[in-house]
Amino acid sequence: MKTQPATARARNAEATRCAILEAARDRFAHDGYDQIGIREIAALAGVDSALISRYFGSKAELFERVLETSKKSDLLEGGADGLARRTAEHLVDEGGADKPLDDLLLLLNSAASPIAGDMVRRSINQRYNEPMANMIGGRDPLLRARLFGSVLMGLIISTKIHGDAFIKALPRDAMIARLTRLIEEAIAET
Repeated sequence: MKTQPATARARNAEATRCAILEAARDRFAHDGYDQIGIREIAALAGVDSALISRYFGSKAELFERVLETSKKSDLLEGGADGLARRTAEHLVDEGGADKPLDDLLLLLNSAASPIAGDMVRRSINQRYNEPMANMIGGRDPLLRARLFGSVLMGLIISTKIHGDAFIKALPRDAMIARLTRLIEEAIAET
């Protein structure tokens, strides 16, 4: 009989953790790290604020966990060959759908925070820039990886702002060719 309540509590604890993480992701993305408090996150998650401390520790530890659980892009999985074209095709065909705007907002709205800024930069470097630099190799790979990320973020934001008007301004193949050249230039060795 005692194993049944323990199992139910474990499932509820996991559901509570997920609710807290989703509420935190939403609030950090839209309000930034410095402008949101634990109580607001708890209210959005429908839990007592003490549970956030119990499950995650501090607000900084919660933010770090949100960064760790952000979705990674699949673009790096195909290797360096054809990366620019794969990225261009993805942007045209999917509009950057695997990289929700909330993940970008999470990074952008907290990057200037004295507390969260270092976590944001570390996360970007560990999750995107360093793997990309290792994949493309050559001279100045970290710089080229950062240029790739900058171009990609700019294109995703433009697509979100302008929608189909931006990405459909040219026929599909022409837009893919143009974006491929732009991305290739960003990652090219000089």
